[in-house]
Amino acid sequence: MIEFRRRVVELDNTELRRAVPLNSYDLSVGVFIRGLTNLKLQLRKAEGHVAAGEGSEAALLGAQLARDERAEEAGTASPFDLHAYTLAAHVHWAAEGAKLAIGQVLGTRPVPAVSDATCFSDLYDRIDATIAHLEGIAAADLDAGFDRPLLFEHRRGSMSSTGGHFLLAFAIPHFYYHVTTAYGILRNQGVDLTMGDFLGSWGTASPDR
Repeated sequence: MIEFRRRVVELDNTELRRAVPLNSYDLSVGVFIRGLTNLKLQLRKAEGHVAAGEGSEAALLGAQLARDERAEEAGTASPFDLHAYTLAAHVHWAAEGAKLAIGQVLGTRPVPAVSDATCFSDLYDRIDATIAHLEGIAAADLDAGFDRPLLFEHRRGSMSSTGGHFLLAFAIPHFYYHVTTAYGILRNQGVDLTMGDFLGSWGTASPDR
């Protein structure tokens, strides 16, 4: 760790930019694509879990991490309580939320698809469609959208932001809320997942010196 820090300090600005060429695309679309790719691999493992006779597809897709049973019994449970979402719903909104977030930044605001997946294949299709959509985004358009003023109207009032701040402060954390909860549900249901499945392959080749 000490040697790594020393090496970073020694880098001048030109070399640092060459070693870590991050841009708005990498920090938004790239993050979404990576998270969805890893999520799909986790679902593949879950499908194998079911194929091995461990539970059913319907039960796994309908599994929840937590329920407010007292609120349900009292009839006061909120339809907006994300904690009560099923695995299928979390996967859907991870994918759909990524697409909608980038749409906000670009000023297109696509209509959200209905969460109606009933099998693993439906979830794969949703993830694949979102990744294909994101891969078609032009980096230059995204750069311009980072400074775009945004106004959000919701049941608690309104909130203003810029495209870049919206992505970093809300959209990406919101995306990882769904991705992380989906992982937690799968683990809770006995699917053999590790941190490595969540992170995926993260290493990159060292740049030429």
